Amino acid sequence: MGLLSSHELLVWNEFQKGKSTSSIASELDDENWSPAYVSRVLNRARKKISSVLEEYAESHRLDVESLLDYKGLLIGFDYQANAQVYIVYTESRGIIVWYKHDSYAGKLCHDCPKEEECRETLNAVMEEYHIELRPDEETLPLTRKMITVFNKLAAKEVPRYQRR
Repeated sequence: MGLLSSHELLVWNEFQKGKSTSSIASELDDENWSPAYVSRVLNRARKKISSVLEEYAESHRLDVESLLDYKGLLIGFDYQANAQVYIVYTESRGIIVWYKHDSYAGKLCHDCPKEEECRETLNAVMEEYHIELRPDEETLPLTRKMITVFNKLAAKEVPRYQRR
């Protein structure tokens, strides 16, 4: 997608792995990155991501329930479809808009023509945000599994800023 610069993408990915800005800076010490610089880069990335998420929510005419910019996730509600909507940033697949649903045109996941696309989307989100499912969650249908992944992303701990 190319939304983030190379520095922003590097910091964003390391932050999503659970690293604090100071630990990211210390790992990149050979490039003279200070914790303050890493923090500024992360804030730029957050602003870009949240801006795009809000644009998508507006274009889909959603009521925004929460915007978790540290996690690249916006949760909204579409009153026309009567459904909760998750909008998430991914570098590999761009912005993903996911409407909470039980079937696709009346077809359950195993009969759905979009099953493989949904599986690829699920795997991309899980990989980029380092989310793991329990064995019982692995057996859920894709629609429920994706909601579980978004809920885990929303609940995911973010590193706190630390001073040395």
